[in-house]
This record gives sequence, structure tokens and C-alpha cells, in this order.
Amino acid sequence: MGYNSPMAKRTSKPRKSRGRRETPLMKQYFGIKAEYPDAVLFFRLGDFYEMFYDDAETCSRVLDLTLTSRHKDSDEPVPMAGVPHHAARGYIARMTERGYKVAICEQVEDPKLVKGIVKREVVQLVTPGVVLDDEVLDPKRNRYLAAVAGAGERFGLAYLDVTTGEFRATTLPSIEALANELSRVGPSELLAAAGDLQPEGSLGPMQARHQRVVCTPIVPLTLKAAETLLTSALAGDLDQLGLREAPLAVRAAADVLAYARATQPAGVLPVNRLQRYEPGQAMMLDEVAIANLELCETLIGGRREGSLLAVIDDTATAPGGRLLRRWLLYPLTDVAAIRRRQDAVAYLVESASLRAAVREALAGVHDIERLSARVSLGVATPRDLGRLRDSLARLPRLAELLRPAAADGAYSPGGVGAALSEWPALLTVDESLLAVLSKLGAHIAEVLIDEPGALVKEGGFVRAGHCAIVDEQRQLATGAKDAILEIERRERERTGISSLKVKYNRVFGYYIEVTRSNLSRVPDDYVRRQTIANGERFATEELNELEARVLGAQERVLEREQELFTELCDRVAASAPSLRAIGQFVAAVDCLASFAEIAHTRGYVRPTVDDGVVLDIAEGRHPVVEQMVPLGSFVPNDCRLDPDGEQLLLITGPNMAGKSTFMRQVAHIVLLSQIGAFVPASRATVGVVDRVFTRVGAADNLARGESTFMVEMRETAAIVSQATRRSLVILDEVGRGTSTFDGVSIAWAVSEYMHDAIGARTLFATHYHELCALADSRSRVRNVSMAVREHDGEIVFLRQVIAGGTNKSYGIDVARLAGLPRSVIARARQILDHLEAGSSWHQSNQLTLFAAAHSAPSVDSQLDPAADEVLARLRAIDPKHMTPIAALQVLAELCERAG
Repeated sequence: MGYNSPMAKRTSKPRKSRGRRETPLMKQYFGIKAEYPDAVLFFRLGDFYEMFYDDAETCSRVLDLTLTSRHKDSDEPVPMAGVPHHAARGYIARMTERGYKVAICEQVEDPKLVKGIVKREVVQLVTPGVVLDDEVLDPKRNRYLAAVAGAGERFGLAYLDVTTGEFRATTLPSIEALANELSRVGPSELLAAAGDLQPEGSLGPMQARHQRVVCTPIVPLTLKAAETLLTSALAGDLDQLGLREAPLAVRAAADVLAYARATQPAGVLPVNRLQRYEPGQAMMLDEVAIANLELCETLIGGRREGSLLAVIDDTATAPGGRLLRRWLLYPLTDVAAIRRRQDAVAYLVESASLRAAVREALAGVHDIERLSARVSLGVATPRDLGRLRDSLARLPRLAELLRPAAADGAYSPGGVGAALSEWPALLTVDESLLAVLSKLGAHIAEVLIDEPGALVKEGGFVRAGHCAIVDEQRQLATGAKDAILEIERRERERTGISSLKVKYNRVFGYYIEVTRSNLSRVPDDYVRRQTIANGERFATEELNELEARVLGAQERVLEREQELFTELCDRVAASAPSLRAIGQFVAAVDCLASFAEIAHTRGYVRPTVDDGVVLDIAEGRHPVVEQMVPLGSFVPNDCRLDPDGEQLLLITGPNMAGKSTFMRQVAHIVLLSQIGAFVPASRATVGVVDRVFTRVGAADNLARGESTFMVEMRETAAIVSQATRRSLVILDEVGRGTSTFDGVSIAWAVSEYMHDAIGARTLFATHYHELCALADSRSRVRNVSMAVREHDGEIVFLRQVIAGGTNKSYGIDVARLAGLPRSVIARARQILDHLEAGSSWHQSNQLTLFAAAHSAPSVDSQLDPAADEVLARLRAIDPKHMTPIAALQVLAELCERAG
């Protein structure tokens, strides 16, 4: 299917019209360009890729190339820019990173054998979501192409990694759910109907929320066409694919597949399975939680270093790194599945020798998933197959290590292994699969030399002794050297010219070179070929026969080697499903071994994960911060959350004392527990969490046109409307984006709602010390604070969580530590003393108001008329039948009445 299919119909603004130079070459260019109107066409001319007209101007601007012209002396010069073919990879990568598509047009005929214009074809379309170049791809991150299909409030989402064949689809109930899932998937390119990608469309916010995603408008396939495409491509009907009741997922998956196919006109997509999934099958993580917890990248700078993923990634292979990222973003909620992973990690922790041997075996395994995909796509090189061979050769050793009956004694009585009911299922090798792939690896080894090159056209990669034709023709080509030396010796003797030499170049082939001073001795049977500065070049009948024999042998060797390479690729491609399966197994073992290595070296422990609701952590540590501070200096802290007991912890204390670190470490420990890893603590019990919510920090979102306070309230509203009793909620400074009284009121009301209506395990950090009074009226609220020591006017942060609240923020002390001038600090203390002295009435009435709102109606408060109105309004409210948004609206009304 060409790129100008209905699926990819051009929807962008037409390019400006230009006069055309209708030479035969440019006619060929215009014909190819018409098939790829929205791509920059890299048009191969000899040793360069040339771009013309608008494409030339675009590349000149984006790539900083010199803009020149073709036919510059005519009335219609053609704008032109070019790059050397050997350096094109870097230029193409820069174009796709900027959101452009690049159509690579190659010469598909040998110019030596063609009279006139060489035939050219587009062999590959590189888009932001479809990149095959290993030098561009992040080895430990998938490159996803995604598509969205919408109908009303529901959406279908599908995404494909062309480099591995991973293909998934799901259905989502709302635009918010779609945004959250896109945050987890992290596609590089998003396909959707043109209208949906406009600002007024339902997918308008996508470009604001995911600014690094290139949004590509398409004309989507109809449902019938989508069903036909999927069932034919995946060899099964909708029932077998599990898609009968998921029409939106079907449409999205077909759009992805059709678009990806159009980018590979010469290759076959490595796709044989579509996995349908439900996001709710794993712990839910929205885009806010992923960002605030810095799971995959830091909030500041967007760097991988400093994220939780970077700290726990000690994988030895690229597929292991990619799988670990997926595990982290999709934590398990099935206790049995979690314990299976823990069993495998525990086994590898128990035996240091086994773990070291497994990791050593893994270190020699290349990216089997992507190597097999490159073969299917027709872009593999001899070097790729050599790496695949070397990887397959490692598998028997890995399998031997992982067999339960291994002779190293790792499964020793009394050890961790003895506590397991059976051999860890995730470490079990499919022996039949291993046998098939071992034969494949042995066959590749028979065909290829030990270190094959990167280019098929250069040949020389077939092992001697594998093919008689190759060996025979190589001998002829190699024997030419001896023949040349013999001819040279005889001609020197015959002519008496001691300086006579037999040479070769691509233009004239083999020739005899004679210096000018010896031209009088040249025999009559020499045929003059070329005059040079110092003499002349001649040919003889014998040399012509040698040239024909040698060049013919070289061509036959190269032709036969290319045939053998094609046969080898076909055999590997036939085993692609098996290769992907073993690649996934290797990735899982790599992740588990990485967990075990980290647990061993950092003193992590196996948490108890169950279906209860208690979260109990003893001496927990922040996995990221702990690695950034001197060894042993991190202060551990306990945390217990129980919906039936200590459900909501109100955490007070100064800035920089460690409140945010404490809350994030609790969330990290929960996440690590539910991906099957061990955790930084002395002991941990984790009742399965269905979702982690965070409301941390405050910043304007200019892209969405929202203020700091609106962002804060939007995130808070999402929490109170979606959290459940099984959720973990982290709230940091709710209400600080508005006035103090409004902020305290909102924070108080949200805390009550979390306690009374939801019952979720909640960590609430605040500077509003008034909230500590909640513990007096709410049985499951506990006050804790960050310990601070004062000495001679100085403060020391102890980083320790202690029982009880605090009524001091130490803000001025922190400002002093930050470097504010002494005069400013002194003046701030004067103003603080004045404000504290004059605010007692306001504080008293504020607390009285909160107390009155939750006391018995018979209590008579001595309030002013405005307070009486507020109290009457409060008595008329039934909070059990109010939505979170309605509660916030009433709260705003009450604040306004109270003045």
C-alpha cells in the first residue's frame, strides 16, 4: 500500500506551486514525490541524497545545509540541497526528531548496466514513530507508533513498536483515561483523525500534555476495512483475537498497522500477535503521578538520571531494560503474580554464584527482539546475523544455569529456595524452543565468518568451506595476484624494461604502465590505453583475459554470497516468533537478576504483599535519594497506614526537613513491591494498592491556560472523585495556591472527605498547622512531624518522622539558610512577631468556625451574624450526597459569606 493511500491522505496545507524543469531525471523525481507528498524525499544521486524545491528549503533550514540550485543558469533554477549517503543516518534522525517524515529513495539498478535514467524506488519511510536505525534508537526504550479512534466519550488506543513487533490495544472510557494511558505508553508519534487533532477537537489537549509526541492526522479506516486488515494480518477472526466487543480498539489497531506497513514497502512487519489489555489489570498511574514521583525522568530537565527507573535498572541487556520500564509503569495487582516474581528474585538473591553466572551469560546476549525484527523488515546486515548467532550461542549456558537440577547447589536445603513450593516458574526455560533456536544459531555459524561486515554488497562474509561455488570463485580471484606477478616478471624479461608494472583501476581495469624513457622498447602487441604525465598505459590480450576471469569470479562470488544471505534471512524470518519468545524470556530473566543484584548490594528485603489493606514499612528509605548521599547517611523512617486505623497521616514540619522525601519513598516502596522487586526497608507489608495519586508542587500550565491554583484544584478534584479505599494518596500542600483562609478551608475539607467518604491510605503534608486539630474529631487521622533541633538560634533537620504535630514552620530559618541577607531576615522576624501578635482573634474565630461546623447542633456559639449564616448553611448540607465538585463550590460560597 503506497503512502498516498486513503489512510495517509494528505491533509496539510498544500505546498506552493513552482515552475518545473521537466528533464527526464526531474520527471522521475516528480513521479516519486507525488506518492509521498507529506514526506521529505531523500533522492539518491550517486554518492549523495539530494532534496529539491520545498524539501530542499526545509532541509536547508532544519539541517543547516547550504541551499544551492540545479540548472542555475536557466530561467527556472531548481532549489537543491544534499547530504553524503554515508552520513545520511544522522541527518535523517535530526529530521524525524523535529517531527518530519523522510522517504528514502534509492537506485535499485546498477548504473553500469543501464542506459539512461537509473530506476529509483522508495525503500523506506522513516517517521517519528517508525525508526529502524540502531544508532538513533534508545536501546532501553521502546519506540511506539500509536493511534487513537474515538466515538463520543470512549476511545480506542493501539500502539506498535516496529523494531520488536510488540503490538497492543485497549479501550478507554474518557479523554482523561486516554491522556493517562498515553503518559504510560509514551509514543513518539500519535495517529488520529484530522478533526480530533484540532484544538477544538476532543484530542486537542494531547498536544499540550504530550508536547514531545508528533501528532499525525490520518483518514482512518472504516470498521469493516479495519476488521479485514487485522484478521488477514494476524491470521485469526475477531473472537480469536479477543476483539469482537472492542470496535474502537480494532479501528485504532488497524490504523497503526496500515500506517506502519506503508512505511516499509520492501519489508514485512514483524507482527504476528495483537495483545488486548485492560489498563485496570495493573495498578493505575496517571500522568501526574508518573511525573511527580519521577518514575522515568526527573521533573527538572526531564533526564533519566535521577529517576526511579535509572536507580533500579541494573539490567545487562537492552530488552531487559525495556521490559523493566514497562513493569515499573504497569505494577501488578494480582498477588499470585507478584509472588511468582518475588520467588525468582529470592532464588537469585540466595545464590551469589548463580546470580553472577546468569548475569555474565546475559551480558553476551544482544538485542534478539530487534535483530529478528530487522531481518523481517529486510534491513538486516551480515553483522546483525552475526550478533544473533552469538546471542543464540549463549542460550544453552543460560538454560543450564537456570535448570533446577543445576550442579552448583544453589537450591540448598535451608536456604531461600527450600521455602519455595516449586522451582520459580519465571526461570523455567522452554526446552523445545531452545532446541529449535540452537539449531538456527548453529546454521548461522556454518554460513557466516566470525566477524562479518556491515554491508551485504561488499561480500566476504560467507565462511570458507560452506559453499563450493564461493570457494572456487574466490580461488580464481585470489589466484589473480600470482598471475599478475608472473605476467609482470615475464614482460620485464621480454622487454628489458625493469620498471615495467602491472596495475589496476576501476576505469581501465588491468594495464601495463611504462615510463616515458622506456617507450621505445614497447613491443608491437601492446595496445595503448592512456597517456599520463610520466609515460603511458597499455593492454595486452593476456591481461584482458585475466581481467575478464578475475572480475567475473568476483561478481559470481558476490552474487552467490548475496543469495546465501537471502536464504539465511528467510530461515531466520521463519523463526521470528520463536526468536521474539526467547527474547522476552531473556528480558524477564534479566529484570529478575537485576532486582536480585540490587537487593543484595543495597540491603533490600522481600516485602510481604497480600490482599489486605495495611501498609506497614519499618525503616524505609528513599531508593533514589539514598544513592545520592554518602553511604549510611540516609535516615530511615517507619510508616503505617491502615484504613481501619491510621488511615490519614498529617505531616507537618519546615521546608527541607524531608516531608516530600518521606512521602515519595512510601510510594516508591509500594511500586517496587508490586513489580516484584525487593524494597529499601528492614521490613515491609504492602496490602495491594490499586492506584497511586499525587498532588505535589504547584506550577502554572501555560499550555492549557491554567493558573497554579486551577492546576492544583484540578488534580485534587481528580483524586477525590477517583480514589478508592485501596488507593494510596499523596497530598503535598493542598490549598497553598490561594489565600490563607481559602487554602486552610480547602485543605480541611479535602482531608475530611478523604477520611469520611473514601477511606484511602493518605499522606498529607501541610504548613497549615490548624489542620492538626482534625485528629481531635477524626478517629483515623494521625499527626506526625519532621523532627527539628534548635540550638543557639540555629536549626538542624533530623530527617526523622516523629509522632505529634508542630506549630512552627521555620520558614525564616530556611530563608536564612538559603542565603537571604541578614537585614532581610531581621526585618522578616519583626514582621512575623507583629503578625502573630495581631492574628490571635482571627485564628481563634477560624478554629471556632471549624469546630462549630462539626459539633452537635445544640451547641450555641458566640459568633457574628455572618458566622450565623455560615453555620446555618452548614447545617443544611448533606455531605454524603454531594459530589467533590459541588463540595468545593459550597466551600467557596461559605468562604465568601464569612468574609
